[in-house]
Amino acid sequence: MNDRTNSESGQLAREAPPTPEELERERETDALIRWATARAGVIVVAPIVGSMALMANEAYLVVRLAKLHGVQLSSSAIGGFLAGLGGTLAGQTLATALPFPPLQIPIGMSVTYAVGKVAKAWLADGMPKDLSKYKQVFEQSKAEVRKDPDAFKDHPDKDQPLGDEDQDPTK
Repeated sequence: MNDRTNSESGQLAREAPPTPEELERERETDALIRWATARAGVIVVAPIVGSMALMANEAYLVVRLAKLHGVQLSSSAIGGFLAGLGGTLAGQTLATALPFPPLQIPIGMSVTYAVGKVAKAWLADGMPKDLSKYKQVFEQSKAEVRKDPDAFKDHPDKDQPLGDEDQDPTK
């Protein structure tokens, strides 16, 4: 339960508990992030196409999270969001360039998980342009996967793409 300060009285006000619909959206959001994370562990080791497939996986993740929040994102909004995270592309490129799966898989998975967690917070906050406040969420999320990557690998749909990885995810 969240606390907020009532600006008029200065006292803490309690928010209403989440509705069943909000709880279901939260469950679906977390399941989608875990699916994309497990999927990243599968596709990151694909030579040549791995980097593009990872970017598509993350773009589809952001699009599907937005849809759960009732938001339709354009290609430029997705690109801006991912570019605003900075290290995303660098992490993906590094993960796919190293032909060593024990290193590739945790990197690809941790970056994808972090993108999902930041997208979740960004959408909940109304999609602000300044993403700097999400840097800590991004780093903490990557660390969570790096600590125990095996906990994220075994999703039943990991071999199924979140969308057509050869197409624009907004279409």
